[in-house]
Order: sequence, then C-alpha cells, then structure tokens
Amino acid sequence: MVRSVCIHGHFYQPPRENPWIGEIEIQESAAPWHDWNERVAAECYGPNGAARILDDEGWIRSIVNNYSRISFNFGPTLLSWMERKRPDIYEAVLRADGLGIARFSGHGPALAQVYNHMILPLANRRDKETQVIWGMEDFRARFGRDPEGMWLAETAVDTETLEVLAENGVSFTILAPRQAAAVRHAGKEDWIDVTGERVDVFRPYRCPLPSGKSMVLFFYHGGIAQQVAFGETLRNGSAFASMLLDSVLASPAKFPLLSVATDGETFGHHHKYGDMALAYCLDRLERSDRVNLTIYGEYLEKHPPTDEVRIAENSSWSCVHGVERWRSDCGCSAHSRAGWSQGWRKPLREALDGLRDTLSPLFSEEGRSVLPDPYGARNRYVSVLPGRDGDKVREFLEGEAGRPLSREELVRSVSLLEMERNLMLMYTSCGWFFDEISGIETLQVMAYAARALELGERLFPARDFRTPFMTKLAEARSNIAEFRDGRRIFDIFVEPLRADLLRAGAHFAVSCLFVPGEQKACSPELCAFSSYRISGCSVERKESGNNRYALGYLRIMSETTFEEDDLFVAALYRGGKDVLCGVARKTAPADGNGVRERIEATLRGGDEQALVEFFGHNVYSLRHLFKDEQRRILTLIISEDVAAVTDMLRKTVRDYSEVLSFLATLSMPAPEAFRSAAEVVLNDDLRKALESLHLDFIFLERRVTDAETWGISLDLETLRHTAARRLEEFLARLGEAPENRAVLEELHALLSFLERRKWDVNLWEVQNLFAKILNGNREIAPETSELYKGISAMLKVRPESGASDFFPPPPAWRNRR
Repeated sequence: MVRSVCIHGHFYQPPRENPWIGEIEIQESAAPWHDWNERVAAECYGPNGAARILDDEGWIRSIVNNYSRISFNFGPTLLSWMERKRPDIYEAVLRADGLGIARFSGHGPALAQVYNHMILPLANRRDKETQVIWGMEDFRARFGRDPEGMWLAETAVDTETLEVLAENGVSFTILAPRQAAAVRHAGKEDWIDVTGERVDVFRPYRCPLPSGKSMVLFFYHGGIAQQVAFGETLRNGSAFASMLLDSVLASPAKFPLLSVATDGETFGHHHKYGDMALAYCLDRLERSDRVNLTIYGEYLEKHPPTDEVRIAENSSWSCVHGVERWRSDCGCSAHSRAGWSQGWRKPLREALDGLRDTLSPLFSEEGRSVLPDPYGARNRYVSVLPGRDGDKVREFLEGEAGRPLSREELVRSVSLLEMERNLMLMYTSCGWFFDEISGIETLQVMAYAARALELGERLFPARDFRTPFMTKLAEARSNIAEFRDGRRIFDIFVEPLRADLLRAGAHFAVSCLFVPGEQKACSPELCAFSSYRISGCSVERKESGNNRYALGYLRIMSETTFEEDDLFVAALYRGGKDVLCGVARKTAPADGNGVRERIEATLRGGDEQALVEFFGHNVYSLRHLFKDEQRRILTLIISEDVAAVTDMLRKTVRDYSEVLSFLATLSMPAPEAFRSAAEVVLNDDLRKALESLHLDFIFLERRVTDAETWGISLDLETLRHTAARRLEEFLARLGEAPENRAVLEELHALLSFLERRKWDVNLWEVQNLFAKILNGNREIAPETSELYKGISAMLKVRPESGASDFFPPPPAWRNRR
C-alpha cells in the first residue's frame, strides 16, 4: 500500500504599496528592515530557497530548495514585489517549480492564488471571477504553465466560488477539515454528516456543483497543522518527520495521503529556523521507504477521488464562525486584548461595499465609451500589471478599444481600470484580520479605498462619493481613544499618503537640492522615481551664500494613469530642516515673462515669504516628500552635525579614557555623561572600522575591550549588520578570484574576530556564497588550502558529496563515511 505525505505552504503578504506611488514606504514596525516584506523575505522566503540540512556535529551537510519538495503558493502581489526587490529569491521560487516538475511526475508544486487575498464568499460574482482570472493569468506569466490548483484566501469558500474555479479550469483546492459538511461514498446514495471535523482527511473528494461541474477538494490534517503553526513541532526536524510518519502509517485508507497545510511564514518567520526543521523533515521523508513524498497534482493523477463531499457554506480555516471575522465582531481576534472590540469591522466593510457599489456601475457605463467590453477589459488588464510598461499598457488599451486613442481617452480608460483595481485591493483580507482599525493592514485597505475614491471623484466630478463613505467610516470606532473612529484615522494616516503631479514635482525639485557631488540636478537617477517620470527638465541647482536652491521647468508624467503636466518649480534650502518648494503649472513660455528671473532673485535672497506669496497653496516642505526620500534627505542634513558632535565627544573620551579605566578598576561607576559620550564614540569607531578599506583588527579589539572595561553597551544590532555586509563583500570578491590570498586572509580574520567576540552575525548569505565556491569542483592551491579549511570550520560548511575535495574532512566525518 502506497502511503503519501504532502506539505503545503501558503506564502503570502498583503500588498503594501502606497497606492499613489506604487512603492512600499518605510514601515517603522519592521525595523531594522525597511518594511515587512523585506523582513519576512530575510527570515523566511530566502532561507526556504536555500535551507540548511545539518549533520550530527552541526555542520552544513547540504543546502536545499524547500519549495521544490513541497506544495506551495505565493500571492501574486508578493511575487510582483519580490521580482523587483529580491530577484534572487524570486528566481529560487520559479526554479523550484521546474525542479518539482521533474520530481513529481510532471506536476509542478506551485499553485495559483486568488489575486489579492480577497475573501471570495463576501465578494460579488464579478469580483470572484476577476480575482480567479487575475490569479491564474499572473501564475501563467510567471511559471510558464497552467495552474492545476488554486489557493483560496483563508480557504474561505462557498458554492459560487467553486463554480468560478471550475469554470476557469481549476482542478482542485485545499480546505480545512471543518469545512466539510457531508460525504457520500462511491456507489452509495446516502450522505453522511461529517461536521465537527469528522471528515477522513486522508483521501480527496469530488464536490459536485449545481452547474454539473465538480471540484476536487483536499482536506488538510487540522491537528497536525495546528501543532506546526502554533506548537513546538518545528523545534526538531526529526520529530516533525516522525509525527507525520506515525500519522499516515496509522491511516486505514487504501492509498492514504497526509496533507498538512499552513502559512508558509511558519517556516522561519513565526518559528526561527523553521526552514531548517522543514528541510530536515523533507530529507528524512524522502529517504524513507515507508512513505512517498508527493504533491496534490501528482497524487490526484494516480488516485482520483471516488467519494463525494458537500462543503460548509461560507466557511474558512481561521474563523470558527465561518467568514464573520471579515465583516463583524465575531469574537475572533489576534491578541484578545481586554476591553477591545472589533465592532469596527462591520461599518468598515459597509463603507467599502458602498463605495464599490456606487463606483463600479459607473465604470461599466462610462467604460463603454472607450472600452466596448469593460469587465472583459478588466479581467484582461492583469496581462500588463507585472513589470508595468507604459507602451504595453497603451497597446493593451488600444487593443481593447479597437482603435487608436487620444491622450485624454488613454488617461480616462486607464483611470477607470485603476479605479476598479483599487476597489478590489481594498478588500485584501488582512484589513479585517487583526484587532484594531488603526493597524497598518487596515490602513492599507483604507488607502486603496482612498485611491479609488480619488479616481472616482476625478472621473465623475459632479458626484459626491466622499460624504457617504466618510459618514459610514465614522461609525467604525477605534479601540484607541485619541484615534476615535475610522474617519479620524483616515484623515490622520491615509490622506497624507495622497500624491499628484504637483506633489511629485515638488518631491523631484527638493531631491535636486541634495543630489551628491557635482551631479546635475536633472540626473538620470532622479528622472524616474516611484510611479512618476520626468520627460523634460531644465531645473538647475545653484548656491548663494548659505542658501542652496533649484529652479526651472519640468515635464512630469504619471506612469500609472498617463496624466502629465508642465510645471515650474522653485526649491530653497537655508540649512537645518528649512526646506521649501513652490510648484505651479506652466502658464507661459520658459523665458517669456521674466518669472524665472524674479523667483531666482527671491531664492538668492532666501526670501521664503515671497515664495509663499507667489505659489500660494502649492508650497511644500520636507514633510510632503515621500517617506523614503524624506528620510534620506534628513539623514544628509543632520549627518554633518552628527559627525561634528561625535568628534567633540571623541576628544572628551580620549582625554578621559584613563580616568574611565581607573574608575573601572575601583568598581566605581563612571559619570553618566562620560558613559553616554563613550557609547556614541565607541559604536561610531567600531562601525567605521568595519567599513574601512582595510580592517584594523588591533583597533577593533582595543575598542571592544574598552567597551567591556568601561561597561559600555554596544549597538550590536547595527555592528552585526555591518559585519555581515562586509563578509558578503569579501565572499563576492572571492567568487571572482578564489585564490585571492589577501581577501581570504581578511575574511578569515574577520570571522575569527566575530567568533571570539560571540557577536552572532547572520551568516546565511555568507554561507550560501562560500558553499557555492566550495562546491565548485576545482583544485585549490596548497598555499590557500589552510585558509579555506579555517573558513570552512568557522562557517561550518562542508563540500557536498562529489564536490571538490581540495582538503580532507575532519576525522570524525571521514569515519562516518
């Protein structure tokens, strides 16, 4: 009897981009990473693409791609971000599907996902269809094949959702055991009640649908999935494998399949080193002769279902009340804080529903003036979303229209489609999942609603969409007294995100003030930023005494909606955080009325009031810049002052270093002022030393010793990060020239320093790079082999079997072979 195991990882993050600029702005709660996508990628997505399997001595035996041996899905919006920001991980995911096809009888391990994780039972029919179509088309574009199965957001399901899946050629989906209502065995007429998680999860079922179509449903093992997600299972990969083996071996089914599905982030983000536990578990299962490691498509081909099932309508895997978590205060919450209510969920959904139900009919009516088949065009719009290219979008729109379009028609048609896209993005499930309406996930769905609202107001200026929307938001009460309700939260957090051509022009002009060195103000690096592009520019940067200013004309375009305008910009920097920029639409030739000369005279004199009087309400400061550029500029502004203060403190520490050491020998605490000064100086010295061209290890050791002697706290998080980047730099250089003794010596010395000091640096990427060099199947010169041995020992990386054996293994390892 063939017994099979399939582990499914649902890898997903909600879309996080600012809807106006198409980029994720810095998220402080994800620190020290830029944003939560970056953080989870570092903790989970990357490690699972290069997971370690350790031997009994803790050395890396092999580095494997976990994705190639499990069933998995990645959210399309997450893959879009990954393609742009982490192409190395993106390629590992795509490569895993190819490896899996070879491993699993021609069936790929990747599944599609409904596009932006919308709870489909709560969606109307058109949105269900678009979510499925977009998810499938995005999958085809990335993986180069049709998806066999599709993951439903939160596994939320109703019959209409299954009908939509079946209509679009999806073969199967995965549900929780409590989502089965009744089963009927092959050849039998009676249905058996299996509510209360009594369904046999070791076999798939066919779900007959009213249309005459059907859908295959796999039910994962709820108890084991719970243990993996929330228990201690991932502390030990061997114990994980044993649990799976024991469970599937105990099943009396003819061809039992143990299916375990959980959030992919469980393996590394929620459980540190979960990626390694998964890798070890998969390795053990694959080596076992008692089970077959498989995926759903392969199993389905070999063992098609004979029994039937009926679903529990409007059910999901993370709400025992069905789908109420996404529309009411059902009692499900993330942290169950005393006194907190999720009563805000209902009015928030009602506000969004009202906005959708008002704008979407207008899309259908207005769209026909340009797009003969508006909803068909909406379904096909996904074809130009990945890697969005302006020329392809124009070609798509004119193809849908069946004729060339004027610029006004292009702007109107793409604005209508973008309005619809944001109306769907605002239903991303995470907006309702957590406890408080002011959380970043809920702010994100409100931002998409705001973008849809803005586009609707621009397209249909005679209609009032805002009043009913804001009135309903005001009914969504916050658990935080000062935030009051959804309307106030919208005004505080969402409205400041809005951008238009004028604000983008101000952003560009202020950035021109701070371009490095002698770089021209209109540099190529600045001409494309976020979702805006500068197509013409005469802006110049100049200095007058202590003032720095930028002045000129530019042509700016939104690459999302094709809107464009000619702007006159004037930006002034007078030191500190004193930055001001005026923007006006160009109303006269660049040299036709002397405006430029008059404004330049104002700028040279640093007259801010004259700038305000000329530009009126269209005056911007640093706080109007997009967040990342705002931080970059503020860092530049204060860096000189910080350096000057640090130098003064360094002199103080140098003058009193003997006193600090003497106080330490007497076990007397140093004055807090001296301790604070020493903390700033020592951390600055160590960071600079780690970044210097040639590492001075005598200096590094002395400064660490000073910190220990004086009882100074080191900023280890920053120093570890800096050290890791330096190690990666050495490995990159070594990859180009493996016999470069100088690089090997510095790499060896830095690793030795870190090991002595027990700094616990994240060596994940360093080990990946070194393993690639180590397994390069080439000879290493005798004069560098000792260095390689030492580096290998400190990184605990051994050559894989069959790779280069340029140095002999340690005796214990050799004996085990």
